[in-house]
Amino acid sequence: MNERIKILLVLSVSVIVISVIAVIAAIRMEKKKKKQIYKRPVYKGKGSDFWFSAYVFFDKFPITRKYLNKIRKRIEILEMSDNWTISRKTMKFAFVSTGTVVVMLGILLMLNMDMYYFMVSVITIIVVHNQIITMLVDNIENKLLIQFEKFLGDIRHHYHEHGMIDEAVYDSINDCPYEMSIHAHKMYEVLASDDPEAELEKYNEIAPNKYFKTFLANCYTVQKFGDKTLDDDSMFLTNLNYLKQEINMEMLRRKKLDYLFNSLAIIALAPIFALRFLEKWGTANLPELKIYFEGSYGFVIEILLFALVILSYKLINVLKREYTFNVTNEGIYKKIFKIDFVRSFVKILKNKDYTKSLRYERLMKIIGINKSVEQFYLQRIGYMLAAFMVCVFIFVNVHSITKNNILYNSEELIRAKEQMYIRAGDPAGKAKAQADIEAEEEIIKMDREIILFFGRRKASFEDIKNAVLDYGTIKDRELSEVAAARIDKKLKKYQNEYFKWWELIICFLVGGICYNIPYWVMVLRKKVLQMSMEDEVMQFHAIILMLMYIDRVSVDDILRWMEQFAVIFKDSISKCLNNFENGDTEALEQLKIDEPFIPFSRIVENLQSASDKIPIARAFDQLKVERGYYQEKRKIDNEIIVSKKGLMGKAIAFIPLVATVIFYLLIPFLMVSFKQLLSYSEQLSGM
Repeated sequence: MNERIKILLVLSVSVIVISVIAVIAAIRMEKKKKKQIYKRPVYKGKGSDFWFSAYVFFDKFPITRKYLNKIRKRIEILEMSDNWTISRKTMKFAFVSTGTVVVMLGILLMLNMDMYYFMVSVITIIVVHNQIITMLVDNIENKLLIQFEKFLGDIRHHYHEHGMIDEAVYDSINDCPYEMSIHAHKMYEVLASDDPEAELEKYNEIAPNKYFKTFLANCYTVQKFGDKTLDDDSMFLTNLNYLKQEINMEMLRRKKLDYLFNSLAIIALAPIFALRFLEKWGTANLPELKIYFEGSYGFVIEILLFALVILSYKLINVLKREYTFNVTNEGIYKKIFKIDFVRSFVKILKNKDYTKSLRYERLMKIIGINKSVEQFYLQRIGYMLAAFMVCVFIFVNVHSITKNNILYNSEELIRAKEQMYIRAGDPAGKAKAQADIEAEEEIIKMDREIILFFGRRKASFEDIKNAVLDYGTIKDRELSEVAAARIDKKLKKYQNEYFKWWELIICFLVGGICYNIPYWVMVLRKKVLQMSMEDEVMQFHAIILMLMYIDRVSVDDILRWMEQFAVIFKDSISKCLNNFENGDTEALEQLKIDEPFIPFSRIVENLQSASDKIPIARAFDQLKVERGYYQEKRKIDNEIIVSKKGLMGKAIAFIPLVATVIFYLLIPFLMVSFKQLLSYSEQLSGM
C-alpha cells in the first residue's frame, strides 16, 4: 500500500470521525428541543428533516432498503411511533453503525495486511456492527422500562383522585415522555373500546415486553369485574406495587449484567486484530518464526482463532440475553425451498423422524425463534455445506502454501535477509549479507526448476544428481550430491502435498459437527432461559393475585391468562387447556408431569384444589406469604445467576486471548527453539 493511498484513507477516516461527532452534537441539541407532550405534531415534510430525507433516499435501493428494514423491525417492536419518527431513528442507527464500521475498516486497511487477514477483519467487523445495533436497541428498551416505571407512579396518583382506571391512564398520557405516551394512548384506546378483550389480544401481539402486558391485563380485569379492598388497600394499587417491584428487579438485573459483560465482547474480539502485531514482534526477535507465520501453520491457526473468536462472541451474547431478537431472512429460505430437489430432501429429513421435528418446533417456540422446521433444516444444511467447503478450502490452501514455501523460501534466505537488516549501517556487512541473499536465491531457483521439472514423476537420487549437473551451476561431483540430497528431500515433501482421502473424511466429519451447531445453540439458549423459570412463575403469581379475588373467575380462565403470558411453560399449558374438557383433574395432573419444576407444580396443585369446588381465593390463600418468600429468594437467586453468568462470560471471553498466546506465540517459539537445539546438538556431535 503506497503513501498516497494511506493519506487518502487517513483523510477519509478523519472526515467520518468529524461527521460522527457532528451528528452526536446534533442529536443532543435535538433532544433538548424535543417536547415531551403527546398531542403534538410529529410529521414534517420530507425536505424539512435531514434524517427522514436520507431514509427516503436510501429506501429506494434494494440493498439499503433490506438493511434499513432489519433495523426498523427491531425498533418497531419497542416503539409504536409514527412512520416519520421511526424512519428518522432507523436512519440514525444505520449511520452510527455503518460509520463505526467504515472507521474500523479504514484503520485495518492502513495496516497493510494480506488478503486472508483482511477477509477475517471484514467478517469480524460485521459482528461488531451487529453488536452496535444490539446496544442501541437495548438502550431504547431500558429507556422505555424506566419511563414505564414512572408511568405506573402517575397512574397510582390519578387513580387516587377519581378511582377510574381508563381516566387515570388518559390523565397520565401528557405527563409521559414521547415514547411512553404512545403506548399509554394505545392502552387507553384498548380500555375505552367497545370490545376491549379483542383489542387486548391485538395489543399483546405488539407489546414490547411482559410488564406492559401484565399492566394492561390488570387494568382490563379490574375495569371489567371491579376493584376490591384487601387489607385496607385497593387490589388494583396492590397489583401495581407488585408490578413496580418486578420492573425494579429487572432493571437492577440488567444493570448488573451490563456491568459484568461491559467489555467482554471487546476482549473476545481483540485477539483477531492483534495477530499481525504479534507476528511482527515475534519475527523481530526470532526471524525463523516467519516459516510458521507465513506457512500453512500460520494460515490454519488464523482460521481456527477467528472461528474461536466468533464462537466466543456468540456464546457471550447468549449468556447475556436469554431471550434474543431473531431476524430471519424468510425470502432466502422461500426461494431455496422452491427448488424441487431441495424441498423433497428437506421433507424427507423432516418425515424421517417426525417426533424429532416436533421437538425442534417446540424448542424454537420456547426460545422465541420465529421460523418453521423446514427453515431450521435448511439452516442446518447450510451450516454443514459451508463448513465442508471451508474445510476443503483450508486443506487445499495448506497444501498450496506448503508447496509455495518449498519452491520459494528457505531458512537460510530468512537469516540472510535478517542479517542485511541488522547490518544496514555497516556497508561491508550489508554487502556480505546481500551476496548471501543472492547466492541463496540462486540455489532456491535451481531447486525450484528441478522440482518443477520432475513434478509428480518418480525420480531416483541419480536422476536428481544428473539434473543438478545438467543445470550447470554446480560442476563438482561431491557438491552435486549434497545439492541432490537437498532437492530429493524437497521433492518428496512437494510430491506429498496433495488432497488426501483422510482429509476428505475430516471435511465430512466437520460438516457433520457443524450440521448440529444450530441445534446445540438452541439447547444452550434454552438452558440459559430455564435459569429464568422462577421469573415466569412470579409472573403467574402476579396474574393469579389479580384474578383470585374475582368471584366469576374459574380455573380454566386462570390457565388461559397464564398461557397468554407464558414463554417456557406455554406449550404445556396449551396442552392442558386442550385436554381440560375431557377432565380437569387429569389435565392438571398431566401438566404437573410435563413440568416438574417445583414452584410451578405448587401453582398446579392449588389449581387442582380450586377445581374441586374450593374457592380460588381460598386455594391460593398462602400466595401472598409465598410471594414474599419467593421475592426474597429470587433476589438471591438473581444475584447467583448473574454472578454465574459473569464468571462463565469472563472464562469464554479470555479463551481466544489464551489460545492466541499459546498457538500464535508460545508453540512457534518452542518449535523454533527445539529445532535450533537439535541443530546445535548435531553440530556438537559432528565435532
